[in-house]
Amino acid sequence: MTTKLKITLTILSFVALVACKNNATKPEATTNAPVVAADTTKPAMSAEPDKASVKENVMTLNAMFVEFTLGDAEHYTFKDKAGKTWNFGGCTDESVKFGEELPESKANSSNQGWTSNKKLQKKWFDLKYVVRKQPLYIDGPEGDVLVITEAKMVQ
Repeated sequence: MTTKLKITLTILSFVALVACKNNATKPEATTNAPVVAADTTKPAMSAEPDKASVKENVMTLNAMFVEFTLGDAEHYTFKDKAGKTWNFGGCTDESVKFGEELPESKANSSNQGWTSNKKLQKKWFDLKYVVRKQPLYIDGPEGDVLVITEAKMVQ
């Protein structure tokens, strides 16, 4: 197994683990209706609230895709019409591929074998996102992370 493949598998395993284990969110005011996931299999005498039933405030943003980088964590960078830069730490929408895997000859420790999808750069998207408590980077402390839940390119 190549080093690049090992690194990629390690990172993807970590991201999947984090996504499965960290569904709690920070409550924030929003005009959008919250998305509620209900767990009907929860035991009646649970001492701890079920994370699947925690409300996530879904927020929206119209912004231009700037770049994707993979270093200490995933970074999806966008810029809105006012010029504000937005850094998202995850994307659960698998219909849009903001990142592309590099050929092994171009992979290094700085890019972790990934680069931006050049076809999507400078394109505008309507994004839906949530704020989740999850590790800020591999083995790092937990913090509030903006996670894209839906991305639709604007024509």
